[in-house]
Amino acid sequence: MKQDALFNMVEQQIRPWDVHNPEILKSLHDFPRMDFLPTDLKPYAYMDVELPLIIDGEDTHTKLMPPRLLARILQELDLKGTENVALVGLGDGYLATLIAYFSRTVTAFELDERIMQFAQDNLNHANVRNINYELTDGLKASTTKFDVLVLAGSITQLTPALLHKIEVGGQIFAVIGQADSPSMRATMITRTDETAWSQKVLFETVLAPLTQANEQPSTVTSFTF
Repeated sequence: MKQDALFNMVEQQIRPWDVHNPEILKSLHDFPRMDFLPTDLKPYAYMDVELPLIIDGEDTHTKLMPPRLLARILQELDLKGTENVALVGLGDGYLATLIAYFSRTVTAFELDERIMQFAQDNLNHANVRNINYELTDGLKASTTKFDVLVLAGSITQLTPALLHKIEVGGQIFAVIGQADSPSMRATMITRTDETAWSQKVLFETVLAPLTQANEQPSTVTSFTF
């Protein structure tokens, strides 16, 4: 039954959403989503729904994105195995596991210690070793730069702190829009040189906001796109 549900998820949800990379599809079988969910949520593992992350009966106020969005993000990132990736928002650790599988290293930022421990247990169980954990706000400025930055929740705007987290030639995947909007923009931002970035809208979707999403006025208009 588990394998049938997983097969149906790939064939009926993920392939129709223009995800055809065979390595990505294989990874969804190698790392079954069910293995990452709390017991009460396992029956919903392969449904096309956003799930609440409930740990030991307590709502963490974090939402887990549906499988087709996870797969589409992986395809858009097109990781080559050489990238140092930053992931803001750990959730159940499933997206971190998949990104780690296709990249050199992952640095995962999470504010909630309960979520970090839950995700870390899942990643250890999946034998993921190329990951570092930071119990801090990944949206804030830092001196470390990455090749790729992935935001696991939506934000209302880009900020200078985010734009400067990536190396020249690096990319940011972000879903941008107001929290109550019926449609948001999945966007890829590329740093073209020290003071310029380009952006491309990939598709429309809806994604719950990051808990720590910065609502301060953005000065992004001072940058070159």
